[in-house]
Amino acid sequence: MNGFIDKIERLASFSLRSSVGRKALHSLTFTTDVSALNEEYDWTAKVGRMVNDVMVHALSEVQDIEGTIRRLAAGEVLDDVQLYEVKHLAIVSAQIRNSGADWLENLLGVVAILDPNKEGIDTFYIYDSYDERLAEMRREWREPTAEQFAAMSEAEDRVRQRLSHELKIWSARLQKTLTELGLLDLRIAKWQMAEKEQLTIPRFSENTTTYKGLFNIETRNALKSKGRKYQSVDVSFGSFPTIVTGMNMGGKTVLLKSLAAAQELCQYGFFVPAAEASIMPVDDVLMCIDDGQDHLSGLSSFAAEMLAVDSMIKTTENGGRVLVLIDELARTTNPVEGRIIVGKVVERLKRNNVPSFVTTHYDGIHGDYRRLRVRGLKEDGKITDLSELESVIDYSLVETTEEEVPREALRVAEMLGIKLFS
Repeated sequence: MNGFIDKIERLASFSLRSSVGRKALHSLTFTTDVSALNEEYDWTAKVGRMVNDVMVHALSEVQDIEGTIRRLAAGEVLDDVQLYEVKHLAIVSAQIRNSGADWLENLLGVVAILDPNKEGIDTFYIYDSYDERLAEMRREWREPTAEQFAAMSEAEDRVRQRLSHELKIWSARLQKTLTELGLLDLRIAKWQMAEKEQLTIPRFSENTTTYKGLFNIETRNALKSKGRKYQSVDVSFGSFPTIVTGMNMGGKTVLLKSLAAAQELCQYGFFVPAAEASIMPVDDVLMCIDDGQDHLSGLSSFAAEMLAVDSMIKTTENGGRVLVLIDELARTTNPVEGRIIVGKVVERLKRNNVPSFVTTHYDGIHGDYRRLRVRGLKEDGKITDLSELESVIDYSLVETTEEEVPREALRVAEMLGIKLFS
C-alpha cells in the first residue's frame, strides 16, 4: 500500500516540517490492531490540543542525524560537525519539551557536555575549557609552526575522543528522541489535516462498517475550488458483496475510491473522511478501479482486468478478511458475456463472505445479492452544459431489489439539447 503514502503526501492539507516526520510517515504500517489504532488516535488528539508555534517552529529545525547517533553508539569518535548535530538535537528537543511535549527525553545532560561554558549558543567548538593544556597552546602559539599545529590538533582529537566516550551512554536516548520527534511531527500534521478537512475519529466494529456523510477529500476539494458543492453519502456493509448500479457519471467510481481511502486512512492511524464512522478492520484493500491496461505486458484491458480479478478472488480464498472494490467489471466486453462474468465474480465473493462492492451497468445479474443504486437525476434537474451535471444528480445510495440498471442517458442527452430521435 505504498501508493497510499504517496497520496497523503500530495494532499495540500497534509504538511510535515521535518525529514524525521517524513521518515515516520513512511514507516507507518497498515494494521488491524484496534488497540494500537485507538492509542494512536488518543496520541494524535493529545498532540493536537497542545500544539503551539514554538513547537512547530522547533520541529522545522530537527535534522535526521540517525547516522551520527549510530556511529556514536558504535564507539566511533565524532567530528565537530557531528558533535554539533548532537548538541543541536538536544537543544531543539529541550525547546519542544518545554513547550508541552514533556514525554520527550530530558537531554540537558547532553547540552551540558557540549556547552561547558553554559553560553546557550546553538554552535559547537572545541572550547578552551575542555583542556587547560590546549588553552595554553592556543594562547602561546598565535602563529603556530607545523609542529605546534600538529600538537594542538592532537589535543583537540583527545577532546573529541573524550566527548564521544561521554556521549555514548546517551545514544539510546538520542535515538528515542529522534524517533519521538518524527512521530510528533507526523501527529501534528495528521491533526491539522483532520481539522482542515473535517475528518473524524472512527469507532471500531467486529462485523460491519457504517459511514454517515462519507466523502472523498480530493473530489470535494476539486469541486469546492470551482465553487461547486459536494454531496456526501451514507453507506454500510458487512462480509458480503454489494452490487452498485447507477447512471454514468453518477459517482460510483468516486464511491469505491472513498471506501478505499477511508479504510486505508483508518488502518494507517489517520482520521477518516466522514461525519461518523464505525469500521471493521480488514487485512487488505484490493481494488480494480482503473482501466486495467497493462502497456508493458501488452495485455488488453480486458485480459489485465480478468487477471487482476482472478488474483483478488484467490486472495480471498486464503483466509483473512479483505475489502474488494471492483469498478464496472467486464465493461469492455459484450453485455451477454459481461453479465455472466459479473454474476460469477459476485457469486464467488458471496461464497467466500467477502466485504466487497462491484459496480456495473449490466442488467440481469441474477441472485440473492445486496444491491444499491445511486438515486440519480433529480426530477426537476435542468442543465445547459455537461459541467453542470453533478448539480442535478442525487448521489445518495438506496437499497433496491431490481436487477435492471437505471436508464438515464437519454434524459441527460435531452437536458443538453441533443435531439437524437427528432
